[in-house]
Amino acid sequence: MAYVTPFYKGFRLETLVFREHDAASVEGKHDRTFGVSVRISRTSLDDLENATDSKLYRLDGQPFDSIGEARRAGNAYAQTLIDDLVRDPRADI
Repeated sequence: MAYVTPFYKGFRLETLVFREHDAASVEGKHDRTFGVSVRISRTSLDDLENATDSKLYRLDGQPFDSIGEARRAGNAYAQTLIDDLVRDPRADI
């Protein structure tokens, strides 16, 4: 399931939430935890659908208990990556 934040500082963000098994958990929530990845693509405000140079990043750490929590964390992670790129244009997205 993907959640799209169409435009952030010249990039298109897609937050991808998926079911993830938490092997470290002793509780019965194995089927209710979620992982998250983000796809970041260069785009322009005039043509948000035509995005190029996309890269996929997985947010490591503990699985999330809800889809909303995973989406918010993925979106914040992607915005942090882009903010770092804007500060250092030599960085690779």
